[in-house]
Amino acid sequence: MTTLLRLPTAAEAFTEDEVLHTDKLDWFHVYSTENYPDTKPDTFNEGYGASRFAPLFQADGTPVHTYYIASTIECAVMESVLHDVPLRPAGTFELDRLRYFHLVRLQIPYDLKFVSFHTPYLPKMGISRTALVDSPPEDYPCTRAWAQAAYLQQPAAQGIGYGSRRHDAARCLMLFGQRLPSRRFNVLETESLATGELRRNIVNLMRRLDLNLI
Repeated sequence: MTTLLRLPTAAEAFTEDEVLHTDKLDWFHVYSTENYPDTKPDTFNEGYGASRFAPLFQADGTPVHTYYIASTIECAVMESVLHDVPLRPAGTFELDRLRYFHLVRLQIPYDLKFVSFHTPYLPKMGISRTALVDSPPEDYPCTRAWAQAAYLQQPAAQGIGYGSRRHDAARCLMLFGQRLPSRRFNVLETESLATGELRRNIVNLMRRLDLNLI
């Protein structure tokens, strides 16, 4: 690893924040059926993969079920469809793959508590956004350790909140499935990324990023 991020201790100064249901915020999630054809709009990740903040594990060693949402459509696309596509030098995207991707628009119908990894709350832990959120994939074992510590040390938290590395104008939440009510969220709409205005907007985004489209 190249990170300057230290490993968390057994008692970190995490900050809890809250998303209020009265705000009636729309959140967005993109899921893919390319490798997992049975994925649905409300399917949680049950422990596979290796991302910045997941997989996580409960105290008994079983996986925490996670679900990523973003405050804008563009951020949800950047964090999923284009997550591994380099921006400089510009990478390549095969437009036919859009047929596997679907956008979910949802609302959370309850007050949701989350551990905040947003910039104002990191200095009191002696860490930085650069090290925690903006670091490269080879540092994920260390950044995941912080997410794991947040999960175990803040038992009332139902997720982790942070600013997107891929689109820093937007907010992201990673939800903890086992700590949510049985009615996890309300799906308002699901739409294929391969058709209509949504496809046009995503292609325009890719062109603004100067990606090579095939």
